[in-house]
Amino acid sequence: MQLNSDDKDAEFDYQFNLGAQGWQAGFADYPPDNADIYQLDAGIKTLPAGFSGTGFMLSGHNRSDDLFMFLKRRISGLEPSTRYQGSVKVTLLSHSGAGCVGIGGAPGESVYLHFGYADIEPKQQGYTLNVAKGNQSQDGAQSKVLGNIAVAGVPCDGSKYQAKTISSVADKKLTFTSDSSGSVWIFIGTDSGYEGKTTLFYQGIELKLTPVL
Repeated sequence: MQLNSDDKDAEFDYQFNLGAQGWQAGFADYPPDNADIYQLDAGIKTLPAGFSGTGFMLSGHNRSDDLFMFLKRRISGLEPSTRYQGSVKVTLLSHSGAGCVGIGGAPGESVYLHFGYADIEPKQQGYTLNVAKGNQSQDGAQSKVLGNIAVAGVPCDGSKYQAKTISSVADKKLTFTSDSSGSVWIFIGTDSGYEGKTTLFYQGIELKLTPVL
């Protein structure tokens, strides 16, 4: 974390070639009593061919047509009980080409990246996430949709990975209040309408949290 003492902006930079750094993986919107067919997998892994180092890999086969795969972390060191505006820059490797056809939806354009917050730890409760994240292309009360994982130039057979950076724009920033200890849960993940297997490697997450005066 880097804290600017002049304007109290809190800036956090997590690069996963250094390990998980407190981030945890989670999955939601699937039946937990039949998880095996979803091929869920996550962890710090060696990056695919053509890239060096490690990333935080998330993988799953979206048999429910709504699988949510996410990373979460409790962010501390903020001003207690203070209103903040949050923005993020996410760098990941995707094997989902642009303009490709898939079952249920496109493997790239139908897999949406969400950026959200919570007062409690985000996790699956029953079938769904216990936080109002929205659904696929729709924002939720505690989440914004920043884009999708489609990458131009990547073949539709999923045989090649390419880096993509997705950032918050002006109308896609979060507004939240830190708790009495100066903390908040942040989550970043993909909500999929593509009924196939998606494997992503997150390389870095950069957060900027600004007090709202």
